[in-house]
Amino acid sequence: MSFTLRLYSAAVSLRSALRPSETQRKRSLKQRMTVLHVVLGVCLLIVVARLLELQLLRGSEYRALAQAQHYGGVVLPARRGEILSVNSKTGEASILATNTTLDMVYVDPLIVDDATLIAESLADILVSEESHAACMMGNEQCPHEFREYFADAFDPLLRLAHATSGTLLEPVSLDNIPIPAGRLPDLTEMRRLFARDIEQRISQKRVRYVPLVYGADKQQMQSVSNLQIQGITVSWEKKLIYADPEEVDQLHLTSLARQLAELVDMDADRVSELLRSRPLRYVPVMHRLPPMLTAQISELQLKSKQLTAAKRREAPSREAAEQILDPFRCIALIPEHWRYYPDSTVASHVVGFLNTNQEPQYGVERTFNPQLRGQEGRITAVSDPAGGQIVTGEQSVVDPKDGDTVVLTIDRTVQQYVEEVLAAAVDRYEADSGQAIVLEPQTGRIIAMVNAPLFDSNDYSMVYEKTPIELSPGQQAKVVVELYHPEEHTFILKGYLDDVFTASGRSLLSETTQSKLAEVERLYDIRDIARYYMYVGEHNRWEVFPTDKPDLWLLYSNKIGVGAYLNRTIQEIYEPGSVFKPITMAIALDQGEVTPTDIYDDTGPVEVDEYTIKNALLTYYGKVTMTDCLAYSINTCMTSVSAKLGQKLFERMIERFGFGQITGIELEDELPGEVLPWKNWSRALLATAAFGQGISATPLQVVTAFSALANGGKLMRPTIIDRIERSDGTVERTQPHVVDRVITQETSETITAMLTNAVTNGYAKKAKVPGYRIAGKTGTSQIAGPGGKYETGTGSTVASFVGYAPIDDPLFVALVKLDRPLNVTHGAEAAAPVFQEIAAFLLKYYGVPPDDL
Repeated sequence: MSFTLRLYSAAVSLRSALRPSETQRKRSLKQRMTVLHVVLGVCLLIVVARLLELQLLRGSEYRALAQAQHYGGVVLPARRGEILSVNSKTGEASILATNTTLDMVYVDPLIVDDATLIAESLADILVSEESHAACMMGNEQCPHEFREYFADAFDPLLRLAHATSGTLLEPVSLDNIPIPAGRLPDLTEMRRLFARDIEQRISQKRVRYVPLVYGADKQQMQSVSNLQIQGITVSWEKKLIYADPEEVDQLHLTSLARQLAELVDMDADRVSELLRSRPLRYVPVMHRLPPMLTAQISELQLKSKQLTAAKRREAPSREAAEQILDPFRCIALIPEHWRYYPDSTVASHVVGFLNTNQEPQYGVERTFNPQLRGQEGRITAVSDPAGGQIVTGEQSVVDPKDGDTVVLTIDRTVQQYVEEVLAAAVDRYEADSGQAIVLEPQTGRIIAMVNAPLFDSNDYSMVYEKTPIELSPGQQAKVVVELYHPEEHTFILKGYLDDVFTASGRSLLSETTQSKLAEVERLYDIRDIARYYMYVGEHNRWEVFPTDKPDLWLLYSNKIGVGAYLNRTIQEIYEPGSVFKPITMAIALDQGEVTPTDIYDDTGPVEVDEYTIKNALLTYYGKVTMTDCLAYSINTCMTSVSAKLGQKLFERMIERFGFGQITGIELEDELPGEVLPWKNWSRALLATAAFGQGISATPLQVVTAFSALANGGKLMRPTIIDRIERSDGTVERTQPHVVDRVITQETSETITAMLTNAVTNGYAKKAKVPGYRIAGKTGTSQIAGPGGKYETGTGSTVASFVGYAPIDDPLFVALVKLDRPLNVTHGAEAAAPVFQEIAAFLLKYYGVPPDDL
């Protein structure tokens, strides 16, 4: 007992010893209160800082967001106006550009129950027998979503691997080269492959791939790599910078975006938006579904809904019925509006096209975009927090205003025929390109405006298609490399392959050039940014592209690549050459300086200052009339005509004919050409301008000037717009506009008779249409090279012809121009026969009776 009491007493004493004193308790409480106040103070500062950010720094942003949520609305799209052509005989309109709506099918991964079922069901429908057959042949009808599975059919190098062996001295056509069946997936295999791709993509519930930069340079990729940001990946091989938002630190999103923004050349807020973690609700499977496939998917969804409804009716309870869901509810079809060009290539250079972003490119599509696009409408309403509509007086409806319809003066029938003839001529004469214009001389209306090579407005990327060509070691050594700085666009060098890509070649370059090369190489791979050219004449060249095999190169199938988009009838100038002689002669006739029977003694070359002016073919004709000057295209004779006019009068009259200034046609980017002020003319320029050298013009300026010779002396403003039909029903018609009267009716009749003689008895005989009198003139002009000297050798000329008929009351003036033909030189041999084909068609088309029986 005593032991127990002693033990208890000891325990009480120990507890008393361990218990803190009153002072200690107060100190401890004070410390805890201090810590609590500090924590609360920090929390308060965080709240205040956040409030300052929300209300002051980002207040306007959130107010705009609140307004957008409170004052909701629906955008009502406007219908883009059509582009039509009009028959020059009947006035009947036909469609050149219109609108079509095709569905796109997509899947919402968040409500996918069975990814395998969805993927296989869609693949069975989308991979049709027709699309598979098109892909097997490398046809453009193959959907873009399938082309990666048919690489052998679309890659020219892989196609070439299956061709018969042999040296390719010329570009090879791959159209008839079969692909071994084992190299391409059959229908069953294609459906399996496409299904697995769909399944993999719709199995993702979060966004895991966001591209930030395509075609990144070395410095850009290295800088991003140095940041070592988790979730940001650099692919050096693909020159690609991309992100996986699920791996990016979302707590430091703003600071990460600021670090990346400048490097990826993007706004920080945009980078932050791209890097934000978010659910994946939209996986596009295929665009531009044919209506038949849309119907099949809709039928699949309808049957699934009916089956689901039947299962729900058979469910033992309401709760069980609610658990039964339609497995295909994740599939959606949404309409996409596309521009459609029914005739594909017809007038594509005039019409232009809309790119994949529905942005207008080239031609009427771009020039008249403000009228064509219309004005979108909107339904604006006030919404409650739940998203419901509140009926108030602030609700408004703005109806969309559809775009205007633009009707062109182009006659589709004539346009298509001239395109076929010109394209054949470009191939036949191995020219770089060609242009043709058909114009009504009395009104200035453009009936046809043609460029070759052609391109398809529905498939405008076809201009990038390439075909393989094999170059021998000797030919490779002559490939010329041109290098410009990718950002500054400044010239760095031009030289042969070995000059750039071998150490011995580089050692011969100047120190300045070597320094520039080294600077660029720090950022780029020189082989990727250089451009390569193979010369097929002294100055005529094709752009070529290297491959992994040194002897195998690629060449644009159309020879000029994206240059096919250019409407050279107004966007490229040239020295017109001898087709300008009738203009000079008409001016001299009108001014009374010459008559058709005046004599010139053509005894040999003419010396003017330090230049020697010669005739074509070095032929001299002795005593000739002014009519003979045109018929036999005598340069020396024409120098005497311009000398009588003098610099001041000649230059003033040339400008009155429309040269040196734009014509005012309703298309963008028209060039004015160049005519120097008369005070800057030398005696040599006065002499050469008489036959169209030393001045520059567009084909449209030349054919417009010729229309004044044909119509009695009136210079008409050329037009390509017949009328604009407004969406409100009003019509704005284009009226003929006389710019100036440049020669008299008598002079017009005289020059017409002289030009008729040129076709009947002169060098232009190949333009003659049997049974008809044709007025016209050939042209063979040199091309100005570097330093003002003219090019020489193969492919250094422009062959052209301009003429009109019937001569008593001309219905048309037509120009044909072939750029750098390789196997002919003169307009009489190349352009005149093409004009003859076009003129024969037009005379028959308009029902003109023969007048030269």
